Amino acid sequence: MSTRARVIGAAIVACGLLLAALPLLPWYAATLPTGTVSLSGYGAGGASWILPVIGAAMAITGGLVAWWQPLPGTRTARVLGGVTVLWAALGVAWAALVALAPRVDVVAVRAGLPDAPLMGDWAVTVMPPAWACLAAAALAGMAGILLVTPGTRSD
Repeated sequence: MSTRARVIGAAIVACGLLLAALPLLPWYAATLPTGTVSLSGYGAGGASWILPVIGAAMAITGGLVAWWQPLPGTRTARVLGGVTVLWAALGVAWAALVALAPRVDVVAVRAGLPDAPLMGDWAVTVMPPAWACLAAAALAGMAGILLVTPGTRSD
């Protein structure tokens, strides 16, 4: 049994939960003629629905690491670490896709008339929760790498 694996597993679970929860927070802000608006990861990045799925899978993998507590570098640890790195790579890629390429259409809603897109060059600011989601996925990948590498004799 390895205390190091328990700590790594807990870190992976925490990163997975962050990856699942952060898209609920404001990811984008834009200044429009009517004022400043903000949108969650789900509000503007339609592709962000997959982040909670990846986060849940990552949290389950971290839970398995904490439960089994394999010694780093053993076969079980390498498999779980590899799966964690896979989920982390998907999380980083997807979070970057959603954060760096927001698809935001500004639509005017007027009573009695059909919705119409507002033309203009709107500056969209990416907010800190988007970057935190990206960082959480990357940290989970680093924790997975710690599982793959053999530990010291004191484990």
